[in-house]
Amino acid sequence: MSLRHPTADEISQLTLQGCRCTCWDNISVADPFVADRYRNVAFDGCVVLLPAQRNGSYRSTPYEAGIYNARIADCKVGRDVHISNVGNVISDCDICDNAIICNVGTIGCVGATSHGNGVEVDVLSETGGREVPMHYGLTAQEAWAIAMCRHDKAAVDALKSRIAAIAADARCRRSFIGEHAVVVNTAWVDAVNVRRNAIVESASRLVNGTVGENAYVGTDVIASDFIFARQSTVDTAARLDHVFVGEGSRVANGFSAHHSLIFSNCILENGEAAALFAGPFTVSMHKSTLLIGCMTSMFNAGSGANQSNHLYKSGPCHHGIMQRGVKLGSGAYIMWPAHIGAFSVVMGSHKSHPDTSALPFSYLVAGASGASQVIPAITLGSIGIARDIDKWPRRDHRPAAPADAITFDLFNPYIAQRIIDGISLLEKMTSSQPDAEIYHGDGYIVTAPHARRGLQLYRDALQYYLLGVALRRVADGMPLAFDETAAAHRWLDVAGMTIPAGADVAQICNLNNVDWERSYRDCEWQWVASTIADTMGITIADIDNAGIKNMLDDWLRLDTQFTEMLRRDAMKEFDHTIPGATAGFGLYDPAEQTADFQAVRGTIADSSVAAILQSRTTAARTLAAALSNSPINV
Repeated sequence: MSLRHPTADEISQLTLQGCRCTCWDNISVADPFVADRYRNVAFDGCVVLLPAQRNGSYRSTPYEAGIYNARIADCKVGRDVHISNVGNVISDCDICDNAIICNVGTIGCVGATSHGNGVEVDVLSETGGREVPMHYGLTAQEAWAIAMCRHDKAAVDALKSRIAAIAADARCRRSFIGEHAVVVNTAWVDAVNVRRNAIVESASRLVNGTVGENAYVGTDVIASDFIFARQSTVDTAARLDHVFVGEGSRVANGFSAHHSLIFSNCILENGEAAALFAGPFTVSMHKSTLLIGCMTSMFNAGSGANQSNHLYKSGPCHHGIMQRGVKLGSGAYIMWPAHIGAFSVVMGSHKSHPDTSALPFSYLVAGASGASQVIPAITLGSIGIARDIDKWPRRDHRPAAPADAITFDLFNPYIAQRIIDGISLLEKMTSSQPDAEIYHGDGYIVTAPHARRGLQLYRDALQYYLLGVALRRVADGMPLAFDETAAAHRWLDVAGMTIPAGADVAQICNLNNVDWERSYRDCEWQWVASTIADTMGITIADIDNAGIKNMLDDWLRLDTQFTEMLRRDAMKEFDHTIPGATAGFGLYDPAEQTADFQAVRGTIADSSVAAILQSRTTAARTLAAALSNSPINV
């Protein structure tokens, strides 16, 4: 597009409309130039104005293209941009087509910036050693590899060098307001790239960062050294410093965080975080909750949950791992270092640095003596976990071609391996001390009855998963052949994505949802078939129709068992005969306490839980019917 300087007549009209400039030769315009679209504008430095013809709108309010009541310095203004009511100045900024800027204080760029790219975040250990440099497009898997693969210095250095190159390419002395972006009622924007279709509305201060495509930054937000990914939301007085917010996540209601990575579909409100590595679906909603120095995914924190990351010795150098699906009860406290097993519930205070990674689906409670006590496998029958597994896919707010890869399945090779570890550990405990009443683990105790009950539940859960995968493969007409040498003997949970441990660091970073979904089932089958042979003595290659029927009978028995456990757990929420369940009901008439309870709670048949239980029953029947008509494909 050719540019020219305003003509004498245009300058005269602009002057009459309250516009001024110390040197009109520094102003460049493109035709068609409509001088009437610029009123009460002070131009400083070099300014480029593209045509302002078509009007825009935001929240049903029309905005006329052009610049009104503003000071513009060293800026390029794109087509059909609306700028009005600038309290101080917009300077050193490229404003793309159809953007809307209204009622702002200052937008500019003081010094060189990479808009948050290359900023290092000291996750987990606040004293350093696992720092992750941010960039726009950072994935949970990439960050996990950089933070957790420090033994492979060459690979980590290569990843950091790539990010440094991204930051170098982005380095400039400009802010950017993207195409169709909106910045309104905002006080201070410095060295920020507001990308296409993003909205910044009523923010207080944004410094050195990126607001991603279709992201929203709202009321009274203060953020510095940040990157907000596509379709993320940061709102209502959030305070963020050295923070990455992932796709589809929401950080709001006064939540404060520094040096933290928050990946996709997280919801963080009211509380605070420091050195947090929040994998997908991390949730914390309460004012008194502190997440510090920990790694999470598919996690939920109760009110008053807290951790300590230093022992009053060498500073905050300690960290903890909470495997996928962990929940912290209200008031739960953990002193790092510690490692909590998948889908466990933590209640009470724990200062003995427990490592329950080999005991998934457990309660970790504070015993009467103050010791950390594990009740293994008890949450395998938790309706809460069943609800989580049902709702997570429905609450996936990532945009198309998401950055983070997520494994949603409750049972997968990673979880099954943790169950196998639990079986091995409990078998060792019970066989080595057959008369003991209490077994001592790594920072915790297990009572003998709980160990025996947990051992049986783990065995049932493992068999249920292995048989289920095999039977569904038969029903789908997939081959049962497998290469035992290709079966990965160990799997990892890489920030929400389960993968074979054989992948190198570069492969971990390059995996994405589409590619991994294509190969996951085959990798899972190799592992499952190998494990069936090792743990159940079934040679898949020799299976016949009679063998399939026996497998189906065993699987249906286990499915009924676990469904009934879930139903019994759910019934606790609807059973008025449980002592204390009706407390707070029947205030108008104590004689109607039960009726009041039932009117409010309803019955299990009317609840969303019923749909979950019914879907399990339907799935079991569908599988059985499919197997009756499916030939075995060896």
